[in-house]
Amino acid sequence: MKFDVVVVGGGVGGLYASYALAKKGFKVALIEMKDEKNIGDKVCGDAIGEHHFIELGLEPPVPGFDKDHEYDGVVLFSPDEQHKIFVEGRGYSINRKNFGLKLYRMAINNGVEAYLEHFFVKPIVSGSKVDGIVAKDKNGFEKEFEAKVVIDATGVASAVRRSLPREWWVSVEIPKEDYNITYREVVVGDIDLDNKYAYIYLNVDVAPGGYWWLFPKGGGVYNIGLGVQWKEGAPNPRTQYVKYIMNKLGNRVSEVIHSGGGLVPTRRPIPCMVWNGFVVIGDAAATANPVHGGGIGSAMLSAKTVAEAITEALDKGDATMENLWSYHIKFHKVYGAKQASLDILRMFLQRMSNSDLNFVFRSNLVNGSEVYDMGSKGDLSISIINRVKSFLTLASRPSFLAKLYRLKQFMDRAKELYLNYPSSPSGYLNWLAEEQRLFDEYRKWLAEKM
Repeated sequence: MKFDVVVVGGGVGGLYASYALAKKGFKVALIEMKDEKNIGDKVCGDAIGEHHFIELGLEPPVPGFDKDHEYDGVVLFSPDEQHKIFVEGRGYSINRKNFGLKLYRMAINNGVEAYLEHFFVKPIVSGSKVDGIVAKDKNGFEKEFEAKVVIDATGVASAVRRSLPREWWVSVEIPKEDYNITYREVVVGDIDLDNKYAYIYLNVDVAPGGYWWLFPKGGGVYNIGLGVQWKEGAPNPRTQYVKYIMNKLGNRVSEVIHSGGGLVPTRRPIPCMVWNGFVVIGDAAATANPVHGGGIGSAMLSAKTVAEAITEALDKGDATMENLWSYHIKFHKVYGAKQASLDILRMFLQRMSNSDLNFVFRSNLVNGSEVYDMGSKGDLSISIINRVKSFLTLASRPSFLAKLYRLKQFMDRAKELYLNYPSSPSGYLNWLAEEQRLFDEYRKWLAEKM
């Protein structure tokens, strides 16, 4: 079977990419292991900012179908829960399953050929090019799907990318400490909180290297969970959930509707996301936000930009690495450069103690609009530095100011580096060496100063 594009994986990224490419007139096949009834089902926090729908040109979610609840913003709590920061910004709690179903219908209605209950087996490789994939249906029959471009949208498993030759740039391994292990439950209860906000709690005892969350979904339903950094000696997130969160909420939870866990990449995107006849999007390319782990919107942004790059490449006649390379430039401009900056911040935050975090909250060193700007732009505002400078003249932590100065320098350097991604593969190895030097220098500084 021959197609212009074969998309492996029917998550939000794969579905949006399928839809966007089919809408442009390409012949697209979608390979997905789930059936139609469960295509959108995934364990996650279910939250997404309104701005993503605007950026993508998508209609906002519909109440009663794919929208469960609406937020006016997020409330961040200090570890001692005595201090909080209100971060204004409209967002939604979506019905993840129905949202996926909506994207699936959009794809099908625009001509995508869906092969549901099909499982990726292996790529079809000739020389240094991906020519398609082999998939197996639920009865065990193997089928070959030839394509000008294969999109790996298989999520954190990166099933296609990980099966390619190790020497290809796109086959890079992601260190496990760049993931969070998560566990969450959707529960029914009576929890005394203002349902206009989503709640995030920072506490290294409960969620080391991550945070725990409580997101109202309306009607007495809540999405509650936590993520912990995946490294040697990391606690089991479900154990942490039961020990700390359920113990805290006690009898205010009356029923568990759904539970589950997973892995979330919390880092900058992989350095190379294309090869000859091949591209990677979403969690397979590590496009989730490094600080809060949200990945729904960014996965669709990667799908939108890759559809633009594929269109340009096929219009030129061939999906070579050179012709697909603009995907990097497009994605880093809208999201990837911010990710690189926030990856620097993420590693800094993961080394802060509860005492450090309580100090930041207690001293009012950061306000809600500055937190929003950090999350949306990847910038550490100079106003924070000036406020810290003023406050710390009489404080007991003068070294904290010097650390913030260096943190801002590293964040700015990382963002600039990704904004100046090489315009062609010929400059990649030099850029990669510079990127590795920057992050090695930063890790060394963290080890010495934090």
